Amino acid sequence: MTASDDSEKAPGVCENCGELLSVWVARDGTVRPISPHNDCSCADPSLRVVDEDDVFEAPDEQFTE
Repeated sequence: MTASDDSEKAPGVCENCGELLSVWVARDGTVRPISPHNDCSCADPSLRVVDEDDVFEAPDEQFTE
């Protein structure tokens, strides 16, 4: 469940580019990617945990009712 018993896995998002990825969340609130291969391509990523109220849409997808 945890990397070192003081972090837990969570879904994350980069606030700069919107890319979704898996992250470790430390008890102090620090958010980091699970591995260097699981990071976004931003020069300066700003990662946060996905909130249950977040809504993500495909950029080229149009929705109709």
